[in-house]
Amino acid sequence: MKNIIRVIIGLIELARPVNMLITALTVWVGGILAAGKEMILSPELILASIAAMLVGAGGNAINDAFDDDVDEFNRPNRPIPSERVDRNLAIAWASVLTAAGIIIGIMLSLTLGIFAFGIAVMLWLYSLMWKRSILVGNFTVAFCGAAAFIYGAIAGGNPTGGMWPALFAFLIHNGREIIKDIEDIEGDKMWGVMTLPVVSGPIVSQRIAASILFILAIVTMVPYYLRIYTIKYLIVVAAIVDLPLLIMIFLLWRGLEDEGLVRVSKTLKVLMLCGLVALYVG
Repeated sequence: MKNIIRVIIGLIELARPVNMLITALTVWVGGILAAGKEMILSPELILASIAAMLVGAGGNAINDAFDDDVDEFNRPNRPIPSERVDRNLAIAWASVLTAAGIIIGIMLSLTLGIFAFGIAVMLWLYSLMWKRSILVGNFTVAFCGAAAFIYGAIAGGNPTGGMWPALFAFLIHNGREIIKDIEDIEGDKMWGVMTLPVVSGPIVSQRIAASILFILAIVTMVPYYLRIYTIKYLIVVAAIVDLPLLIMIFLLWRGLEDEGLVRVSKTLKVLMLCGLVALYVG
């Protein structure tokens, strides 16, 4: 019984519940921004959020399944290297999650089904080969993260309504992925994974991440001045997103050690949720 519970907990960890929640909320907010607050309790939007969440969870699980060699060094406590979950079981779990997300998307509309399938293919290719190529993996993760807003906007019937939030998501995911690569630099070097930090070094990579986040801080202001979002948005995004971003940009430019990078990475994940709040308010 203990072993079964251990495996179940491991499978849940592979799906990364916090990331699942962020994906679902991103799609939901994307639909509301695109079609209005009458979409808040829309069954179609809620199901689209669940579909995207499942596809994302499948992508998380398959990433761990194909990254088990590097994780033995970088993250030995994860379910597969810690031997709580068998690698083949992780692949099967990822397949079930991904298929479920695509099927729900198809049930909603052919467009959403095709979109979900396309993102799923990208996530699996990322884990199979793109992750180990300089910047290709970062852009793939950032694109898939940004696509959640577009997915929600499509479910809301106004695909272009998610463009600005998608740009914000693309930038913050890019910055965070570079920081995560810096955290994994030793294991990546050992296994010949060609990430930006491996090629350019941690200091240069931190400054590139800081530059991307600085661009994000500037870009978040633009929709207000274009009168796309309200003054409420500007106040909230400046207070709970841009101010923390500027602090992290300063720290990254100066250079951080391992623990500092972990804190910045975790804080950026929190800022994603803060950004959703700002978008919803505005």
